[in-house]
Amino acid sequence: MLLKRIKVPNKSEELAEFVGIVLGDGHIEHDKMVRIVGNSKSDYEYITIHVANLSMNLFGIEPRFHLHKTFNAIYLSLSSKELVLYLSEIGLKSGNKTINQVTMPDWICNNGCFLKACIRGLYDTDGSVYELLPHWPGLFQICFTAKNIKLLNQVREALLSFGYNVSQISNIGKENTTPRIYITRKECVRKFYSDIGFKNPKHNKKIAHLAPSSSGQG
Repeated sequence: MLLKRIKVPNKSEELAEFVGIVLGDGHIEHDKMVRIVGNSKSDYEYITIHVANLSMNLFGIEPRFHLHKTFNAIYLSLSSKELVLYLSEIGLKSGNKTINQVTMPDWICNNGCFLKACIRGLYDTDGSVYELLPHWPGLFQICFTAKNIKLLNQVREALLSFGYNVSQISNIGKENTTPRIYITRKECVRKFYSDIGFKNPKHNKKIAHLAPSSSGQG
């Protein structure tokens, strides 16, 4: 494996967003690489453009891409032992995130702008946006799922602190389902879009019409 030197970034909203992406759909292999996975159809643009550019701008590493032969999955890989060590220093452990109960680090939680950026990264990867059809046309719901209950609680508490009406955690302990939280009130959905926003085009395409005057950039 070719080890790549990295550009060490300052703590920023961009770095906080990257942390959220890794906490969502990322995996850190000990002494090897950081790998981020997405759906090869719905997340292709997000992974190959936004996450790739974010990685290059932060760390100066050219990512590699790999399409799964069987499943609709695309992998972005950053091979650098130095990057793995750096991420460990800022609060991201290698290995299984759920078993290790990895959460948003204090340097993010103690800064409102960083916290919103990290939440954006989490929702871009492990979040979903959908219209509540057929019963409530025009009503949209924003959902976040995570097997890591500690992280899910942390995200919920953060959203409550920002003034969002957020559901209790559902599906805890149920088979074949992942615990999740919901934002449903129309004013809160609009606020999320304008105040935190999305970088994943698949989310923006579904919800952009709710706030046409906002860029949704957070």
